[in-house]
Amino acid sequence: MSFKSVGMSSETTRAHLALITVSSIYGYFYVAMKLLYKTLSPPEFILLRLVLTAFFVIMIDRLILKHPPPEKQDWLKIGGLGLVGVFVVQTLIAWGVHHTTAFHTSLIMATIPIMTLILSILGRREGFHIYKLTGIITAFSGVSILLFFSGSAQAELPGSYLWGDAIILMNAMAFSWFLLGSQQILKKYQPFQFMAYCYIVSAVAFSLLYIGQNLLSGNWGALLFFNKMSLTDWLLIAYVVFFASIGSYTLNNYALRRVSPSIVAIYMFIQPMISAVAGFYLLHETMNLHMVFATLLSFAGVMMTTGASQKEKAKQLAQAALEDVKSSEVAPH
Repeated sequence: MSFKSVGMSSETTRAHLALITVSSIYGYFYVAMKLLYKTLSPPEFILLRLVLTAFFVIMIDRLILKHPPPEKQDWLKIGGLGLVGVFVVQTLIAWGVHHTTAFHTSLIMATIPIMTLILSILGRREGFHIYKLTGIITAFSGVSILLFFSGSAQAELPGSYLWGDAIILMNAMAFSWFLLGSQQILKKYQPFQFMAYCYIVSAVAFSLLYIGQNLLSGNWGALLFFNKMSLTDWLLIAYVVFFASIGSYTLNNYALRRVSPSIVAIYMFIQPMISAVAGFYLLHETMNLHMVFATLLSFAGVMMTTGASQKEKAKQLAQAALEDVKSSEVAPH
């Protein structure tokens, strides 16, 4: 075995370890949010997460990575993407988790590859295929089973859980749109550089909204909400900022450059398992067989669609290579 092949194997191994880490981080992330909601309201949580993450990512980007600011003509596009991918997404996830369970959140979020595929087909970026349709139906059947059984009289869930699940579903759709919309700009800027300015725009926008709303209502005390936070709360916020926001984004991008999207989709389904176990022990959430069945069904659907997409892309690349060979044979020498 050559040194080159060993190096490739080592890179792939690190990518898999990165994906395991990301899934573990996000599996506990939704539980950490529920724990923080014992002290903070969703707007207070969003403000802390956006402002602190924005501060640290811009410091890392400018002082350590030394990336230059984006060009002026790209600010509007970055700002728009940032408002959707960070401001809207993090607002929806914060409110959604507030109304539903950590497990429901993680399972619905694991269907993001399905949402991205649907938007790609609608936008004619990918072709339609019966296998993709079957995968989409299978994945959402899993989510539907989860909602149906959780909505039964025996389920120990608040009446607002369905509203929370709907918000999480909207969040997954918004994030999928952001993933597709940012593909072009990421050809020009580094992922961390792009993320830094998305956070800056979103943090400024949400801060102005939060401060303005409380000043207009005369609720000055809301601006000093951090005084009620304990050391445990601050440690959870540190986890959210450094692990769930900065660390997971960096590791996920590292892995995506080295393994296929179908591999990433597999690891996404570690998240519901971790959320289920952590939610059971720390939040006393329910664990039962229909949750396992819903997860397996959704996982099967995601794997069917991502597998079909990978085969389609491989076929397109093979056809393009064949056309290049034919054109080179015809061309005069």
